[in-house]
Amino acid sequence: MDKKEIIIKDKLEPKRLLKVALFDQEKTNTKPHKHNGYLELVYLSHTAGKHTIDTREILVKTPCLLVIRQDNVHFWELERPVEGYVVLLKRAFMERSLDQGFLKLLEQISDFDQIHLKDDASIYQLLALLAEEESPMIQEAIFKAVLLKTLENLPKPELNLPRNNNLFDRFVELIGQSRPIVNHVAHYAELLNTSPQNLNASCKKRSGKTASEVLSEHILKEAQRLLLYTGKSISEIAYALGFSDKSHFSKYFKRNLGIRAKDFRMQQA
Repeated sequence: MDKKEIIIKDKLEPKRLLKVALFDQEKTNTKPHKHNGYLELVYLSHTAGKHTIDTREILVKTPCLLVIRQDNVHFWELERPVEGYVVLLKRAFMERSLDQGFLKLLEQISDFDQIHLKDDASIYQLLALLAEEESPMIQEAIFKAVLLKTLENLPKPELNLPRNNNLFDRFVELIGQSRPIVNHVAHYAELLNTSPQNLNASCKKRSGKTASEVLSEHILKEAQRLLLYTGKSISEIAYALGFSDKSHFSKYFKRNLGIRAKDFRMQQA
């Protein structure tokens, strides 16, 4: 692999916060890439194929919704013709909303990679309206209806995921933006103006994991992305992930995943 960095795509104009469009038939096969600061929702009514998010390969079975968070590295191989809509949503669109119910729906959607839809006709009618609407207030109302109709397809226990304030989300977003990553919970607690104990309690309540486990999980996921989708050396990856040297990183990787970083890269090649 010649590329040193993961491709970052930006399909939104700088001042545009929401975009809804029919699926582009020229993009049925994509290369591994990230998105530049936006959530992508892909509603598919007709196609088949595979969607890979980080190291997870998902079989696409329509009708369905694919969820691609901004920190995900993803690509797909889909059969033509593909029928569906693509929704791109910047964080600024969410931040200007005063509707906590709308924000909660977005959080719930973001917990999934794929949601299978039983009845997608009404969703596609709403998306057709959303694609033509320019008023931010009406956009939010239509989009909320789309999210509600989507979440109707989930069993009720999955809808009642525990929520608290957004400290956990801010923590996850912050470590996703860190370059290089700092492998110390206290560092992020200070940036979030809270204590390590409070951050830990928030993580436990939201995810069932300690803050250290959430941080470690992110580091390992990012390590796998860099090993799979870039040509960076093990030493370069170690530095990017906040390790003092290659040896320390290699031991950490093997201790947690049971395989050496070098062997993981060769095995996945």
